[in-house]
Amino acid sequence: MPALGQGRKSKRAILGIVTACFALSLQVVAQNESCSASPDPPPSIDPAPSLAAAARDAKTQKSVHSKRVFTDENVEATDGPLPRLKTDGPENSDEVIAAIRKYKLTHNAEQTEQAVRAWYEKYDQMLAAAIQDNQDTQTLRSVNASNSAEFCQEGGDYEQCRNRQMAEARSARSDQAQMTKNTQLEMRVQRGFEKVRNGLGVNNLHYDWFKIRNINGTDLY
Repeated sequence: MPALGQGRKSKRAILGIVTACFALSLQVVAQNESCSASPDPPPSIDPAPSLAAAARDAKTQKSVHSKRVFTDENVEATDGPLPRLKTDGPENSDEVIAAIRKYKLTHNAEQTEQAVRAWYEKYDQMLAAAIQDNQDTQTLRSVNASNSAEFCQEGGDYEQCRNRQMAEARSARSDQAQMTKNTQLEMRVQRGFEKVRNGLGVNNLHYDWFKIRNINGTDLY
């Protein structure tokens, strides 16, 4: 009997040792997982916007609010039965008028008006976009010039002032080139509209909606 009691004590001692070792193992594993977890990266802080960034923002706002300037290439694929109005090279108003006259022979009055109006609206959009782009550019140039002058008058750094003036001059040259291109497009479409509308009258086609925009974006007549 003493030997049996001593055996039971030995088993309880061994079981206690095993339990303690298992608990210690769990504690070590938990510590390793805690150490291996990477801390969250610190939040990034955006630097203060520079003058260049402000200029880019202004350009972005202009491009968002300006209407798209259309060209021959992106209206050619969507033209209907009438030929496209050429905005460079030899003008082709007579070709457009002849096509309208031919279309009228095989279509009724409503179909003819629909074809002419679809053709007209494409180039009216082109004209409106060029006018709007020039107006937006002029407004932006005025604001930028005023801001640049104010910055330099407030006693800003001379080097920064000089760099800003040079950047404004480069931007002004680029803007002027685009404005000249827009103006040439405006004049070409306006002249084409005038000739086509006169041709419509000769063929007894009179449409009140066939208006021509002037450089201010309103109807010319």
